[in-house]
Amino acid sequence: MKKHIWLIITVIITLIAAAPPDGFGTLNRPAHVYAAGNACAELDADHPASAACNSEIAAHPLPKLAHPVAYVKDRDGKAIPRSILIPESGLAYPVGWQRRAWYYSAVPGDFSAENYTNAQRIPRQTMFYIYHSVEVDGEVWHLIGPGQWMRDQFVSVLQIPARPAGVTGRWVALDLNQQTLLALEDDTPVFASLISSGYYLETTLGLFQIYGRTESMLMQGPPGANPPLYSFKTKWVMFFNGHQGMHAMPYHNDFGMKRSHGCVNVPPGDELWLWNWLAETEAEWDPGGATSFMVDYPDRAPWVYVYESPALPVWE
Repeated sequence: MKKHIWLIITVIITLIAAAPPDGFGTLNRPAHVYAAGNACAELDADHPASAACNSEIAAHPLPKLAHPVAYVKDRDGKAIPRSILIPESGLAYPVGWQRRAWYYSAVPGDFSAENYTNAQRIPRQTMFYIYHSVEVDGEVWHLIGPGQWMRDQFVSVLQIPARPAGVTGRWVALDLNQQTLLALEDDTPVFASLISSGYYLETTLGLFQIYGRTESMLMQGPPGANPPLYSFKTKWVMFFNGHQGMHAMPYHNDFGMKRSHGCVNVPPGDELWLWNWLAETEAEWDPGGATSFMVDYPDRAPWVYVYESPALPVWE
């Protein structure tokens, strides 16, 4: 009982914002070399398609990716698992998720009415390669197929950041710009999903380590609200910065878009996968296990890197 009271108090105390260390605001260098060609890199709004690019796309379709988490109604509620395993052979291009259903255009920057047809509508949760990206009139557009340009606001692009200095072993990268979660072991990407980070209160940029965790808790907030404006049960909670942590969110399906009061919402099945994967190394940093809230050795615990990738995906 005392443990749960302490946890409730923790999440309703006023959130203290911390300025991110220098260099943690944006990713300014490529961290992953993609294997495919670059014929599509010649395209822009004046030259939106080419036979060479179409051939390149045909030669590099999105492979059949492994989805390690199946939907379980009692666990996942409204949330649909979005996770993939990153192939050991790597990816030919950045992977994208359609975060909201929308219509592609044959030309980036074209908002003509004839684009809004059922034939050009890409359903939510569709996955594809991002073959090229361009900026037109201040908005980024992604090439997701031959003659298919999609507006950035409807897409989450998985970018693979460089490993921050001092980070080793298993760690998590949270991209607030693209609303993605990436689990890595040293420099090897392993697992990725979509998140919903802070909207009403921003999730803090920076490099942190998991310092507390609990398999289940009652979460109330927002921080400082008395009485609380919300109260819900959640699972597989891993705190990394004050009152901010990653936790399961079965009560909505808006992953890929900001929504929370500072925490990082993850589809429950995907959060359970991440919890179990990190727990495989817990003997090194929390030999007492999750029966107590505080991690035994937080300076050895998994790192959580919260950053913002550039609007235009970076790759070589």
